[in-house]
Amino acid sequence: MNTEVPYMISVVNLTKILDAIQKAGAPEGFGLDFLKDLGFTSSNDRAAIKLLKYLGLLDSSGKPQAAYREFMDSSKAKSVLGTRIRAAYDDLFLADKSAQNWSVEKLKGWLKTKTGAGDAVAKKMATTFKALATYATFDAIPTGPANPPETGTNKLGEAAPAVETPEPRPADQTWKAPSFVYRIEVHLPDTTNVETYRAIFKALREEIG
Repeated sequence: MNTEVPYMISVVNLTKILDAIQKAGAPEGFGLDFLKDLGFTSSNDRAAIKLLKYLGLLDSSGKPQAAYREFMDSSKAKSVLGTRIRAAYDDLFLADKSAQNWSVEKLKGWLKTKTGAGDAVAKKMATTFKALATYATFDAIPTGPANPPETGTNKLGEAAPAVETPEPRPADQTWKAPSFVYRIEVHLPDTTNVETYRAIFKALREEIG
């Protein structure tokens, strides 16, 4: 969270500016001239530009970002704003995921500690945040199933292997010990002497038997 939190001295026109953005087209650059074209000429309203940049709706040069164009759709503008608020004030929502419901006084205390601002400035930061939060809607944070399926993804996002369950052994199937077959090869000498063969076979019978 950027601790240089922008704020508006008066938030009386903040929701009106947000409404006007949805009704107008997306400018090449959102600056003071465009803000005046929307009908907001007060010096108090100029801080809205810094606020839009802080929320990520505009880049540092004032060029509308994708979130800005999504915000222009009135059917999802409040949800888009809620998402951008969570991102911009991420440390606040880390402290309490329902920080949008905090009172101005509680917000002031937290922002004062976080940013080092004095009471007056911290209160303006809190008032600005509260005006944004009141305008926005905050979708429920999704949670995973209590018992995740055995197949899915691991911490790296890769597909996890399925857990295979071995098939049960049929009830009537009994275990049998494996049997072994031995083969002995005898290379006989090339000879015409019959006694030599008889001697070899006799020795084999004695060894095997």
